[in-house]
Amino acid sequence: MSANQNEGGGLFAGVTEDELEIIIKTCTEQTFLANDVIFAEGDAGDSLWIIESGRVEIFKTIRGDVDRVLGTFGPGEIFGEMSFVDGSRRSAGSRTIEPSHVFCLQRTQFDGLAKTHPAIAMNTFAALAAIMAERLRHTNDAYKESVSTYLETAGLAPLHLHRMVENLRLVTLHLVDKSQVTGRLLDLENQPCGWALFIKDAAGKVSLVPYNSIVRIEVA
Repeated sequence: MSANQNEGGGLFAGVTEDELEIIIKTCTEQTFLANDVIFAEGDAGDSLWIIESGRVEIFKTIRGDVDRVLGTFGPGEIFGEMSFVDGSRRSAGSRTIEPSHVFCLQRTQFDGLAKTHPAIAMNTFAALAAIMAERLRHTNDAYKESVSTYLETAGLAPLHLHRMVENLRLVTLHLVDKSQVTGRLLDLENQPCGWALFIKDAAGKVSLVPYNSIVRIEVA
């Protein structure tokens, strides 16, 4: 890997060739064939992966052998950063799209690097934080767009329910059985049986109310 792979930003943006060489020597190199799984959702792990060549996709298992691709990464990019930072289990899986050569940086290896080259470690961790923040913003934007699309498809957009959720608006739901539920609107979710609203009443009780059971929504 060369420093020019990080021109314009990246984990090693701003580091010199000599500093990059120190970091790479700390890593373990691995080569994968196309469609190889690098790690699976739920795996334990505290490593960060850096792509030297090839392409890798991150995916989330929906059910059984059905999954959804969350993103793809190429040379000079990283993945697996969340478990590297907090040591949590993998929230998604990763697999190669094509033959790929990667570097694996274990957290213990990075901690050792921090002791011998604190400036390099500090700059690398700062760049990692910036990458994670940018990806989180992208995820939030994608989620909002997805919710808006679902609302349009389901014909719920005119109700502006997503705005009510964001503002924790106090609403009263009048139901088909003549009963009613009053509380703060917490979430709007597409369940297997259809759309449902999560509402929290004054006593702190959270109820899931199917949208098709609602006759009228009254906003305070």
